[in-house]
Amino acid sequence: MKRQLILILTLAIAALGAPCFASAVHVSADLTADFATGASAPQIIATFLDGSQPVLGGFGWEVILGRMGFGGDYEVDFHKDASASWWLDWYAPALYLSLHPVGANHFLDPFVQIGFGSAGRVSLQGMSAPDFNDQLMLSLFPFVAAGLGLNIDGLLVSARVNWTPYNMEIPVTNIPVYPLGTIQVTVTAGLSLGW
Repeated sequence: MKRQLILILTLAIAALGAPCFASAVHVSADLTADFATGASAPQIIATFLDGSQPVLGGFGWEVILGRMGFGGDYEVDFHKDASASWWLDWYAPALYLSLHPVGANHFLDPFVQIGFGSAGRVSLQGMSAPDFNDQLMLSLFPFVAAGLGLNIDGLLVSARVNWTPYNMEIPVTNIPVYPLGTIQVTVTAGLSLGW
């Protein structure tokens, strides 16, 4: 028990203390669209402008130490289906490592990311045992992403494309897999706090 407590305290101090030593901390509002396969640039832009498919919204964070960083994004969408039932979808590339080749405090900030996350859908009508599998979907996924950020005196605007090679069910469960596409496109706006 004592070892576990020491390990937890050490990890907490490292996680909370990392921003103090960071060269930049990014916080952002995110919008993400999911595509089953590749899409053309006009199709991607239309998705964000006309709402032709669900767009998930949320927030993201990243702590950058020199040229390396770590962070996560968390996005949701509430929607009503044809039978007037409410659903919550979420997409969370929850933890990633990133590389910023020119550093995070430059006007142009190209970056790459690799990480893992989860996605799912749950009915907001309450769950009943007989049709539980119709009311919940979950999945885990790895991803690789590339993007470009514009840092305008601490105001950060960026876009990135995530590639999800596969989507898998949660081990040792029978919960159906969430139908996550292969490509996700995210646009963000936020703050870059740099030192």
